[in-house]
Amino acid sequence: MADGAPPFLVTVATQRSGTKFLGTSLSAGDLARSQGEVFQPGPSGAAFRAFVAEFVAARGAFGFEAEEMGALLDGFVDRLREQVAPRLLHFDLMYNNLGSFAPIWTPPIGTPGSNFLINWLKSRRAAIIHLVRPDLAEGFASHVIAETRGIYHTGNDADAARGMQVTLGADQALAYMLPVLRTRRFVQRAFAGHARFLEVSYPDFIAGQTVAPDAAERIARLAGVPAADTARLFGPSPLRPTAAGKEALVANLEDIRRLARSLQRQVEDG
Repeated sequence: MADGAPPFLVTVATQRSGTKFLGTSLSAGDLARSQGEVFQPGPSGAAFRAFVAEFVAARGAFGFEAEEMGALLDGFVDRLREQVAPRLLHFDLMYNNLGSFAPIWTPPIGTPGSNFLINWLKSRRAAIIHLVRPDLAEGFASHVIAETRGIYHTGNDADAARGMQVTLGADQALAYMLPVLRTRRFVQRAFAGHARFLEVSYPDFIAGQTVAPDAAERIARLAGVPAADTARLFGPSPLRPTAAGKEALVANLEDIRRLARSLQRQVEDG
């Protein structure tokens, strides 16, 4: 890595925005290793839960104060960095993790400048990729289709092409899309002025089974990778879209798109 490279790289996004594709493509390259959603309550968060238990046991007590929380995160991330060294550590931080620890598993609350996790990331000089899916209706449709099929990430073309048709509920769409829009705006405001912040759009950053050259160059600069090594940062991802051709799969996709545009105007005006 070049001098002045960030200590680690984080993708901030909502679900169904290409985070797994980006992470697996990074891990397929020579310079970085993605650890995925390290703060999730499921299997991918097992290492963090084990570290918390170890950290608290060593201290004998834990009051969830900011200094303690910062030390906890520092220790956990340092361990992850050691595990992937000499590669650059990358992990995902989902929108509904941004309110973590106060309380756990919620979207962020309060003002952008008061968010604990975001302030911690900025103070540690983390490089942030804000991965945005501009078409909210497509994102919601992808979520429903994945839920219906029970398929979230697959390299199986037969699964990706399996036919079905669903009708999306307006109330469900509102409950899904409005928090995403609000949190997207929250993240943009919170990282305003942070030197190591880059916004990338899904699916524009994808080219075939790897990251498109323009996006790869921008991410490489963010990560402190010399221009000559950009091609080594990413490799082929094994993942493929799980819900291609949504117009054929969703009976009322245009209605949901109109709702999404209306919500976006409300959030931007607010």
